Amino acid sequence: MSDRINLVGRTPAEIEELVAPHLDRPFRGRQVARWVIERNASSFLEMTDISKELRSELGRRFSLEEPIPIDKISSSDGSTKYLLRLTDDVAVESVSMREGAKATFCLSSQAGCAVGCTFCVTGAIGAGRNLLPHEIVGQYRLMLRELDDSVERVNIVFMGMGEPLLNTDNLGHALDVLYERVSPKRITVSSAGILPGIRWLAELRKRPKLAVSLNAPDQGRREQLMPIARRYPLEDLFSALRAFPLERGRRITFEYVLIRDFNDAAADASAVASLIHGIPCKINVIPLNEDPQHFPDLRRPDVETINRFAVRLRDSGATVTVRWSRGADVEAACGQLRGRRPQPPARHPLSP
Repeated sequence: MSDRINLVGRTPAEIEELVAPHLDRPFRGRQVARWVIERNASSFLEMTDISKELRSELGRRFSLEEPIPIDKISSSDGSTKYLLRLTDDVAVESVSMREGAKATFCLSSQAGCAVGCTFCVTGAIGAGRNLLPHEIVGQYRLMLRELDDSVERVNIVFMGMGEPLLNTDNLGHALDVLYERVSPKRITVSSAGILPGIRWLAELRKRPKLAVSLNAPDQGRREQLMPIARRYPLEDLFSALRAFPLERGRRITFEYVLIRDFNDAAADASAVASLIHGIPCKINVIPLNEDPQHFPDLRRPDVETINRFAVRLRDSGATVTVRWSRGADVEAACGQLRGRRPQPPARHPLSP
């Protein structure tokens, strides 16, 4: 571990305050902050409008530390999964997805996940530590450098490893830094329904978009899929969501992982539509990404069933998208990130 102070994951004001005692003029601090945040510098040597002597002094006292890429795997659909090592040798994964002139970065907030959703490999791995602001922002920085000039817009989704709203202190600080480059309306925080975290999010001066993992229209089946639902019941969750402040044009996103013969019936679609009625929202129907090792008894519905479910929702007045996950061939799709850690035995099957 270096005793140098890391400038990654800090706001412009924090960077200016830290470097000011070591610079010859006050405006130099703003220059350094711009290089770190706006220009995404990975080395003080890149800061060419600052003298060599000052760059050397900065390098002695400060660092630009990020997660270290130790593997990169490209999918046939253009997605790229990164395996990243942190300073304590913990590993996490992030995903970059290209679609024309747009890129979406899927960031991790924890190394593992304590929520334990039964359809998610990360949840099967179990709890891991919270990521610090520089580890969260660093994922964005290193993937940004991989893009070419044809990318005009970057979106960020906190849908990688971990439950973001169980790491609100570090997430909040990272968001403040990311907002310097990415508008809040292009950042989405996805949660399993952590009520204190949702209330925290509602009170922020600047808010990202909120996505909630729903996955069942009733409390009993939701508890089977998501043990955290016992602590934060569906009724309480929807009370918080109905009170959640939405800027003009914003909607809450509901994510619904579709599992064969468990939550994919036409009646389930109708029940979901009734549940969300009155909330400005859209629904992402996500066909299950199967994993024979961790949940061998869970299967994806056939295409006809998936489409029928989506049509029933749409006919009930909901805004629906069937989201076919990208990167499945390299285990980069929704629910597949694992950080390549040892895996536990498979779970027991669900009963509908």
